[in-house]
Amino acid sequence: MSNNKIDIVYLWVDGGDKKWRDARNFWSVSKQKNDYLYRDNGELKYSLRSVAECVNWVNHIYIVTGFNQKPKWLNIKNPKITIVPHEQIMPKSAIPTFNSNSIEMCISNIPNLSEKFILMNDDTFFNKKLEPNFFFDRRNRAIVLYNNHKNRRIDVDKWLNESDNYTRTLILSALKIQEIFRKKCLHYKPSHGIDPYIKSSIIECKNHPMIKNDLNKQIKNKFRTGNEFQRWIFNLYGVFSGTGVFKKARGYKSGKHWLSNFIYNTIHYKSVRQSPVFCFDAFENRKSIEHAPIFCINDSNDTKSKTTENNIKFLQKRFPNKCEFEK
Repeated sequence: MSNNKIDIVYLWVDGGDKKWRDARNFWSVSKQKNDYLYRDNGELKYSLRSVAECVNWVNHIYIVTGFNQKPKWLNIKNPKITIVPHEQIMPKSAIPTFNSNSIEMCISNIPNLSEKFILMNDDTFFNKKLEPNFFFDRRNRAIVLYNNHKNRRIDVDKWLNESDNYTRTLILSALKIQEIFRKKCLHYKPSHGIDPYIKSSIIECKNHPMIKNDLNKQIKNKFRTGNEFQRWIFNLYGVFSGTGVFKKARGYKSGKHWLSNFIYNTIHYKSVRQSPVFCFDAFENRKSIEHAPIFCINDSNDTKSKTTENNIKFLQKRFPNKCEFEK
């Protein structure tokens, strides 16, 4: 692979925008709005600051969004930034969309996107200076960080029925890959963080005769259904087709049992310092984040406003310096 440029792709939405809300309410038939999926907590600014601080070798940054949205503070005149409207990468029949699973199926359509790229959300952050080899190995394979499902059932149908929508999409993605490659992968799940991809591998996956029709139907789903593929299907396809490679993720443990934490962190010292941290409360998990190269501060229906406020304070302290991507 001669092109060593690496781009970043963000998915971003401002769920507080009136035009967006009116459209969402018009198209939605469900009373359950899952507002947390669309909340803009102002994190993108700090995520971009983490890019500037830790991976300034990145070639270009694409921010995929809809409804003509763009952050007011964003310096769109910066030559490294491009706003990508949903209309530019998705079919007309899929617009408008409120479904990140559908949007992710179309990211390989971004004009001029590099062969190697990193996919991010606005709640993910770089925490240390990282080199490209953190994401792609010497053979230019995407390094797929994974964990194991803790509660995986032998009865897959029962597991599907008892799982939340997110886990269902992971299971369905793995089942399709198992069907194609005849290799077991249900016990793997993605390490929630920042993921590298090979564009040509995604395109090959999307056009596979056992995937293409289902995927084209999914793209038209305006909201998540739980019966869809997740981008995990691209990771798994890459690993089993030779453009990706698995790597076990082991987050730093800092719970109440200090002795077992110490033993675990010592045994897995190298792995811990190369694994992302996933949390809902950054302050409570600050010790784990301190050791992580990457971290994600997730949102949910149960997230309290005070937690969100404290998370932003944490980010302001961690990334206090304005960067080139801001006005």
